[in-house]
Amino acid sequence: MKKFRTLSAIAAAAMAVSMIPVSASAEDTTYHAYIGVQSASYSFRNAWYEPTYGQGVTGDDGMVYFDQITGWDGPTAVSKGGVFNDAEITGDGTYTVSVTDFDFGSDESLNLLFISTDIPLDSGVTISDVKVTLDGNTKYTFDEAYLSPDAKDYLEPMCINIWNDDLGKEDGLFGYTMPQDSIELTFTVSGLGAAADDTAAEEDAAAEDEAPAEDAAVEETEAAPAEETTTEETTAPKTGNTAAGALLAVMGVAAAAAVVSKRK
Repeated sequence: MKKFRTLSAIAAAAMAVSMIPVSASAEDTTYHAYIGVQSASYSFRNAWYEPTYGQGVTGDDGMVYFDQITGWDGPTAVSKGGVFNDAEITGDGTYTVSVTDFDFGSDESLNLLFISTDIPLDSGVTISDVKVTLDGNTKYTFDEAYLSPDAKDYLEPMCINIWNDDLGKEDGLFGYTMPQDSIELTFTVSGLGAAADDTAAEEDAAAEDEAPAEDAAVEETEAAPAEETTTEETTAPKTGNTAAGALLAVMGVAAAAAVVSKRK
């Protein structure tokens, strides 16, 4: 009976190991960023979510406004060119959005220049080091992003807004010559990678807390007399399923317990 109780204890310990939850890796969230701009004559690319001219909106004339710089010939929308480099945001890091091959005509200034993202305001993500580069020349860097007060749902760093007091209105925060070739906005995203790292650390700590139970089971097995049932130690691969490995151990111990019980 003493040996049977020992094997029962081993089975209970192995069962405790098998009940350790195996968590799946969280799916990575991909966000997006787009350059937004408006010139003095209202040639523009609006925020991606804007209902009239935003992403995916096609005009009655078949024009897809978001895929170009849209200008005006009287009341008629016309293309002002524009080749865009948008960004996929997959984690903490530095990203750039830009536009080239545009034609702002005789305009000498911009009304708006901003980054339109689909990162929710309540996501815990921060944007910093927003650098404005016009025709290859860096004009200004915001250490902390100035977020548009008009964007109610998403992070939208503003660099130029001639109607905004904080950004200097018509005078702006920096001087520039109207760009002819390229407009780039570079920025740093923080807060996406940190959350994933914290989760991994918690999972590692939980696994370490359960480790003594597995060790105890091994020690009990090694202490059994040689003439009794011999149990081989099996270590599950680190990339495998911990619960499945522990379940096999339980099945082996249960079988051994049955053999000992019949001998008695």
